Amino acid sequence: MPIFKDNSDYKQFMNYLAFVKEKHPFKLHAFCLMTNHFHLEIETENDEIWKIMQKLLSLYSCDFNCKYKYVGHVFQGRYASRLIEDDTYFLEVSRYIHLNPVKAMMVRDPLEYKYSSYRNYMDYERNRLLVNTEEIEINRVLNMFKNQGKEGYRMFVEGKISHEEQELLIMKDIGENELWLPW
Repeated sequence: MPIFKDNSDYKQFMNYLAFVKEKHPFKLHAFCLMTNHFHLEIETENDEIWKIMQKLLSLYSCDFNCKYKYVGHVFQGRYASRLIEDDTYFLEVSRYIHLNPVKAMMVRDPLEYKYSSYRNYMDYERNRLLVNTEEIEINRVLNMFKNQGKEGYRMFVEGKISHEEQELLIMKDIGENELWLPW
């Protein structure tokens, strides 16, 4: 079941995220809102992750159920969380989050997906639909690429798209079952 049905749902989720961030401070490093799930890369400050997620999910669930006249759970099962202990894993998680719409074959380029913080990282149309750029902690990631900054991060993220995935995306775009590409 989709948890985001229209643009207003994505925006409302991000509004609730900002509200929860005020009550339970954390750093938002990356996000991607897909139609049936979402990814957040957050760094907690004082509060435990469960408090943040409980508040966020309950606020959004109540709103979603009222809006669509549903009863019951919006989210399937408990949220998953992983402790990020080093910069390498931190970067991998960020890349994974930003490539999620590409892997799901929703877009060919992560910049095309408007419900992701990747546009904030690339300064692309200032993704103000969802969140103010200042609310995302992009400097930790970009500083890891020193002089290359945004371009270095872009190459890191987009360089991970395999030839097979590129071929499948092209096939989907042109409606072909078979495609020959020189790689």
